[in-house]
Amino acid sequence: MNREQQLAEAFVGLTDTLAEDFDPVVLLDRLAGHVVDIVGADQVGIMMATARGGLRTMSASDEGAALMERLRLRAGEGPCRECLRTGLAVAATRLADVDGAAGGRWARLAALAARAGFPAVHALPLRVNHQVIGVLALLLRDPDGLSDDELRLAQALADVATVALIHYRPDPARPSDVLTRVQAVVSARATVDMATGMLAEGGGLGIAEAGQALRAHARRNGGRLTEVAQALVRRELDLRSVLTGTGTG
Repeated sequence: MNREQQLAEAFVGLTDTLAEDFDPVVLLDRLAGHVVDIVGADQVGIMMATARGGLRTMSASDEGAALMERLRLRAGEGPCRECLRTGLAVAATRLADVDGAAGGRWARLAALAARAGFPAVHALPLRVNHQVIGVLALLLRDPDGLSDDELRLAQALADVATVALIHYRPDPARPSDVLTRVQAVVSARATVDMATGMLAEGGGLGIAEAGQALRAHARRNGGRLTEVAQALVRRELDLRSVLTGTGTG
């Protein structure tokens, strides 16, 4: 499949909100995957604004989730928080060069990112009209980061996904609805995380394996990921049926 075909499929997949199996959590996972596969980022994290003005990691590529949490919690201020505050894309390149502008500006972030092998970070806003509801973070092993064209492509994918995320219901979103819908997505992510933790503990699995088991069960039974997670958390779904891949519990 060439890049044009990849792009076509990506945009269709990110906008098909009328599909019966549309799920906002899966949408964010798709966005993270596309930014890695098509744009060329090494790791991607998607963070959304909470009701208290913080950032919560909603999706990440490969092992990026733990790394995003470390950067978010330990570094404090950084390009992601600045992006959320200003609504503008922020580039922090050559972080390993502590004497450079980015390295000197975000010294704690620079140290963490350099140790993790990612001397460049881009933060792009997730926005609906003029409201910024989250941040798309791209981590690069190349200290110069991404080109302008690659960043424009990443922003386009993010814009499409964000609009789909907010407008996946048939009724148009009013400004007052946006934050409510964002918090619904944050709540859905929390439920999926809780269900994943239950599977990991109950089955003696790693978090990644538990997440795969939860998604596999949803696919087998034609359910939405968040609905399956809710059923598991409410004890309406037998933990063993998910772990063993049988029935609906």
